[in-house]
Amino acid sequence: MKEKGTYRQKAEKTVLHQLVQALIREEVFPCEWRSEDTILLYAKETITIQLRRTYLLGHLDIKSITIENQPVATIDSLLESTGLEPRFSEEIRNSVHNYALALESASLRRAHLPEAPDVFDYVYKRQKQEAAFSPLTFLEQWVIQGHTIHPGSRTRMGLTDEDVKTYAPEWQGQPRVIPIAVRDDFFHKTGASPRDKLFEEYPEIEHAFYERGIDPEEYELIPVHPWQWKHTIQVHYEEAIKRGDIIALDRVGIDMAALISFRTLAPLHGRKKHHIKTAVNVQMTSAVRTVSPAATKNGPTLSKVLPRVFKEMPHPITVMKETAGIHYDKGEPFLQKNLSAILRENPERTLEVEEVAIPAAVLVADSPFTEQLVMEDLMKHQQTTAAQFIRQYANVLLPGLLTLITKYGISMEAHLQNVVVVFEDAVPKRAILRDYGGVRVMNDRLQSFAKTEIDPSTNLLTEDPQELINIFSHALLHNHFGEMIVALSRKLDIDEASLWEPVIDVVRETYEALRKETPHAAEDEQLLLAETLPMKSLVKMRLSDRYTDNMYVQINNPLRLKKEVSG
Repeated sequence: MKEKGTYRQKAEKTVLHQLVQALIREEVFPCEWRSEDTILLYAKETITIQLRRTYLLGHLDIKSITIENQPVATIDSLLESTGLEPRFSEEIRNSVHNYALALESASLRRAHLPEAPDVFDYVYKRQKQEAAFSPLTFLEQWVIQGHTIHPGSRTRMGLTDEDVKTYAPEWQGQPRVIPIAVRDDFFHKTGASPRDKLFEEYPEIEHAFYERGIDPEEYELIPVHPWQWKHTIQVHYEEAIKRGDIIALDRVGIDMAALISFRTLAPLHGRKKHHIKTAVNVQMTSAVRTVSPAATKNGPTLSKVLPRVFKEMPHPITVMKETAGIHYDKGEPFLQKNLSAILRENPERTLEVEEVAIPAAVLVADSPFTEQLVMEDLMKHQQTTAAQFIRQYANVLLPGLLTLITKYGISMEAHLQNVVVVFEDAVPKRAILRDYGGVRVMNDRLQSFAKTEIDPSTNLLTEDPQELINIFSHALLHNHFGEMIVALSRKLDIDEASLWEPVIDVVRETYEALRKETPHAAEDEQLLLAETLPMKSLVKMRLSDRYTDNMYVQINNPLRLKKEVSG
């Protein structure tokens, strides 16, 4: 029990510090810098924060937290002193509890791993030896902390400990997805037929139709997470099940592996079959993770347009196509978004022999084989420096993403969780983007190259180029490069500015090229090089209960660290 207590203490400290940083950075309460290393936070009570170190984007290494000279060591003590709403406080406590469970799982799993010089060496060799082994899945399941900024990074309201240990990625969750047959006229699909795709990949599902005496031509298939079937579908769709409008083919489940987001799943055996994004009626971080009808339409719709755009660009970046989207199309919105799914291309399907797909989120995580960050493992494997690694990485990501924005009017939400990077010999070679949920599209720019019909019920469309930059700023600068650079700076005691220099250089070089291609380059570059750039106020958004409406706080712009950039 002593070890479990240690996991709890580490989880408490991590989430406590994440929450304090968010309260300060997002200006949830008034605060005052008394000195370079002391902040007063004026909440329900005055909280004194002593700092070890500060970082360019508002990250803080906290030395101590006190109230009236009494140390604050637990999340309960902090929550009581802030007066934050009870529901939010419950979510933060839940995050602490689940993060402690995740740390326990990591310790148990690490003990069963063989020795390896670094994580790349392990996944590369194992991929060569085992056709069914997926480095991507293996590494996604080693993202133990989850979201690096949000204090609710491990919030999973409604799940029991048994659920977490059965289905969560950090517990090597292997959900057996249930194919649900949905009668004609009771669904809406976009793109390919999920039934046809699943029949191709899992012939036993087609056999199950005939065994049940059901004509497949009269039904479509919606793959459902087993937790969702038990706790949501059987409870709220009872009449449709009785009528035979919904039929569970539960004898032929699809064996899957949980990826970082919990509800998005990869095939358990092999690297070719589709990933499946399922609906799960559980709050994780700030949102309940269902799949909206609009999302089932927009993904496949954009998947027809974006590959043509990417093919036209000379940059090493592509997108994971969403082949099919489907949702139940009867009754209230709750019923439509809880019985829904998206089939996504498997990013490992087209890898060359020497390539390895690595989720960007694992780069800032601890390697299960060394005492280092996964990034450090990769740097050591290819024998390069932190600055050189950041330059390699920026060359892969930035030209394509900035060209997408400025030339085509598409801003992808390329945060750590939404990017898969393909490495060869531990060197980043190309990037694959996934998930269209947070994308913004400016039709005035895109329509010069392609026509598309986007569901207007989502917030995907914009007429404001600043909104394109806002998405890029939060996702890529703050919640991607910013997290990588802070992690390396902290671990290796490197000056942050030296790691931002290669990023700045690539941005400058990209806009030099874009000025020759599009008249929008000057406007976008000016927006991107403003004195401050927006970062999502994730805690404020949650407290306002407007987590789908972006709220921002302005943070000093790291792209202005070199004077010559603005020249």
